[in-house]
Amino acid sequence: MSPMPTSWRRYRESSEAAKTLFDSMLQSFVDSGTSAAPVTPPAKKFRISHQWPAETDARDRAARVFVQEVNSRVPDISFEIFPALSLKMKAEEQFDAIQSGRLEMSVYVLAYAVNRVPEFSLAFLPGLYPSVEIAHRLKGSKILDQVQAVANSNGIHIVAWWWVPGGFVTRNQEIGRPETVKGLRLRGGDRMFDLMLKSAGAIPVELPSNEIYAAMQSGKLDGALTSYETFVSTKIYEHAKYFTAGSPGIWMFLNALVISQSLWEGLSEAEKEAFELAANISEDYFADTQRGAEQRFIETFTQAGAKYHAFTYEDYLAWLRLAQQTAWKEFLRVSPKAEAMLTESVQTILDKSRP
Repeated sequence: MSPMPTSWRRYRESSEAAKTLFDSMLQSFVDSGTSAAPVTPPAKKFRISHQWPAETDARDRAARVFVQEVNSRVPDISFEIFPALSLKMKAEEQFDAIQSGRLEMSVYVLAYAVNRVPEFSLAFLPGLYPSVEIAHRLKGSKILDQVQAVANSNGIHIVAWWWVPGGFVTRNQEIGRPETVKGLRLRGGDRMFDLMLKSAGAIPVELPSNEIYAAMQSGKLDGALTSYETFVSTKIYEHAKYFTAGSPGIWMFLNALVISQSLWEGLSEAEKEAFELAANISEDYFADTQRGAEQRFIETFTQAGAKYHAFTYEDYLAWLRLAQQTAWKEFLRVSPKAEAMLTESVQTILDKSRP
């Protein structure tokens, strides 16, 4: 039996009457068979934040698929999704929030953290991932194992891997081969893309994708490289006169559903299994949505009056050569392991490209 608290003992010993009353209450408590109520662990609650519109963007819908699938397996875990930065936390700030545990989960663009974790550039090097089909086949590959290891060492865990293809949109000039971007103020989305664009004669402008609309509206930006999904869901077609799409393409970004590493480690094995199964289903769902994203992009921008340039294989090769001379070369300087990481990545993608 636990020792009696000091304050209780002092009260009992303060007078004969107090002793009699205290002992009587204690005996009644024992006789009643009352015991302390079992401690129930608090329900686990996860907030998922992201920067895209609700329902209209596939990343929001994929997050809802993930939540539904987890809840069907572990109903006592609750989720709340905060689309369009409704949690009042900037997109680029969510990496720190996940690391520290201030935010549980986020659909995060790893490119926003490359200044601190340059190895993340492996997840979106220009021209490395030529199609959605190839990117989707990379689950369980050395490339993603390497990216996951880097993420874990920086306090986050990647739960789901959502790959988004993209292209060019501009206000004043059609984009094809590298020389066509000369003199344009362009948003590339990552410093490796910016390095390549600068080499081609463009003026890189750094900003998150949710700010492209306002920047093009104000004239601060001539154009952007981002996902087909973002171009459509954020209505950038309202300020575009030209757009470029096609596969193989040079722009493929990983949008990762991430969780704080400490929270991930605190999940039970059954909970982790539920998360992983739900992630697999969300990845299949997301890949299906992206197979049609290019066509929706073309139709939406054409209807808005923009002129379409089909990205040709020759365009792709010209950009790929420039990417290898600039972005890929820069990536090799990231760390002593970078060369091996890139070599293994290229070999894996070649293997996955075979029928």
